[in-house]
Amino acid sequence: MKTLETLGRIGESPEGMQRLAFTPADVEGRKYVTTLMTRAGLEVRVDPAGNIIGRVEGKEPGLSAIALGSHTDTVPSGGKYDGALGVLGAIECVQSLRDQSITTRRPIEVLDFTNEEGTRFRRWLYGSRAMAGVLESDDLTAVDDEGVTIGRRLEDVGGDISRIQEARRQKGDLCAYLELHIEQGPVLHQAGIPIGVVTAITGRIALEVSIIGFANHAGTTPMTNRRDALLTASRIIQAVNSIATHEEICRVGTVGMAKVSPNAENVIPGRVDLSVEFRDVELDRLHEAVHRLNGICQQLVLDKDFEIKVSELGVTKSAPMSPRLREIIEKASLGLGLNTTSLPSGAGHDAQSMAEITDVGMIFVPSVDGISHSPKEYSDPEACANGANVLLNSLLAIDGEGD
Repeated sequence: MKTLETLGRIGESPEGMQRLAFTPADVEGRKYVTTLMTRAGLEVRVDPAGNIIGRVEGKEPGLSAIALGSHTDTVPSGGKYDGALGVLGAIECVQSLRDQSITTRRPIEVLDFTNEEGTRFRRWLYGSRAMAGVLESDDLTAVDDEGVTIGRRLEDVGGDISRIQEARRQKGDLCAYLELHIEQGPVLHQAGIPIGVVTAITGRIALEVSIIGFANHAGTTPMTNRRDALLTASRIIQAVNSIATHEEICRVGTVGMAKVSPNAENVIPGRVDLSVEFRDVELDRLHEAVHRLNGICQQLVLDKDFEIKVSELGVTKSAPMSPRLREIIEKASLGLGLNTTSLPSGAGHDAQSMAEITDVGMIFVPSVDGISHSPKEYSDPEACANGANVLLNSLLAIDGEGD
């Protein structure tokens, strides 16, 4: 808890955490994580994608490693537990083994992935996708709002875009990947259950919808002559909500950002850019939601003299968790006297990238009132300790397989 509190002061503001990827606060936080890894006896390196990798060797040469990890970047005005618990809990596991003079058979790697949240370049799970070898061409040329390329930002955290293919790990390099995380939802807290065994991570399609009307004087333009982009954008926002609620095409749909231009109180908005995302564990349902949205936009264009562009920014496939690791997590929890429930993850995590190259498992602990991505995000010390203990016992169970 002391390390969580210390890391939580890096990038803290009255509005919440501002430790966005590649910012000075992120760089400072990464230095702190590196220090903790070194103290725990891990040999630390940074790969070309900027991922921090701490490794301790096992006592039997030639065995593939067990990886534990998450991320330490935050969303704007976020919380102190999302991602950070998984990284610091993993370091604590290694530190505990060292304190008790226990050497595992297999190597252990602790991973702090780069830019999981993707808020700066809208390229989420960046480091873990690089490690899994599933980056796309646009990921290599992305530019942030300040006009700076992602390659330049990677340099700030020790990465190298020209060598990013070297960050890729092959199948067989790791025998398992475990991620401890706060639930970010209300299920565990409301049910009073200490441990969630994740069944699958939801898939996600991200879109940008641009509505182009005509900017004109707000006082002199009659209502019948207006091509108000913001008014049309409001209908699209309602449509996204309806696709997930009334039509139930996919599990959730969200418009998270709206950029209005020229954004002046006495000018009719001439252009609005919306960020839209749909999430579901079934990819077909996500594509159906996009198809439905495209149809709605086409109808709006026919009804009004507008141009509407729908651009797909990326697709993240859903990822089922390994049945073998789910069973191990379940047994580890029950062995500690902790009740469990099985549940899917509505949020994306680095584990879904890692599922491309190894077996993955996720451990959830309760988020008080289900709050996350907020300065009010909180998981109490007992919940965090329970999660770390389950992580440690799961690690030891995997290491003992075959004995």
